[in-house]
Amino acid sequence: MKTDSFFYRFFRAFPEAFFILIGLDKRKAQGYQFTSVEVKDIAFRFDGIFLPAAIDDLIYYVEAQFYKAGDFYPRFFGKIFAHLEQYAPANDWRAIVIYPHEAFDTGIHPHYRELFESGRLKRIYLTDLPEAALERFPLNLLKIIIDSKEKVLSTAETIVRQLPEQVQDKKTQEIVIELLFNLLLSKLPQLSREEIKKMFEPMLSDIKKTRFYQEVAEEISQELTPRITQELTPRITQESKQEEKREIAKTLLKKNFSLDLIVEITGLSQEEILMLHSESLEKFA
Repeated sequence: MKTDSFFYRFFRAFPEAFFILIGLDKRKAQGYQFTSVEVKDIAFRFDGIFLPAAIDDLIYYVEAQFYKAGDFYPRFFGKIFAHLEQYAPANDWRAIVIYPHEAFDTGIHPHYRELFESGRLKRIYLTDLPEAALERFPLNLLKIIIDSKEKVLSTAETIVRQLPEQVQDKKTQEIVIELLFNLLLSKLPQLSREEIKKMFEPMLSDIKKTRFYQEVAEEISQELTPRITQELTPRITQESKQEEKREIAKTLLKKNFSLDLIVEITGLSQEEILMLHSESLEKFA
């Protein structure tokens, strides 16, 4: 998941998080619409814009910058001025840039010094945020971005464990799980979707029933089924011994494959497979 895509989805789902980040009352979000605006003819798009309902409130242009680029500020301010010219909003404005840490910031640009010094621009470094702020929902999701790869799974586990207490709404829980899942895919590219899903399984309880989690499971099943079938079918011929089929079925049960898929691969009946499952449960009881 690209970082700018994450922040668009994050602020769209939790606009109050933005106002907490810039030091305002989170209730301020109720008077804003968050959107991503394309400037026509020039063909560029903002990571996000908070557009106010009230004429006295500020427009906030938001960018997440997660690599060092010498031309970032010329591009960012260029987009802002193009938008102001094209849409001519009546409201005053501020620019907000979110960095993972200060090292990615190129510093005050001489062509736009007045914008830095006037307060038009606010730069937020996630690593400088108070630890207490990052412990609370929804800003705790941002810890996944700045944590080391060694700590990120522990952080994700803590977020999921605390989720039922911090968020009661099931739909919001589902949004959090989806954001977390995609953040981990991006943060840990060496892991597959299946491996990350398995990491979530011990943490999720009722959350495993969410639409997103079920869709991920279905995608993984669809990806694995042709490969598993291709690898195992040649071994399961008419001459195969019943015991070999049972051993294969036991292996697939341990990997949480569906009953129908195990029937298809092994040729055993549903009753035989269910009996094997019961035997394995008794063994570890």
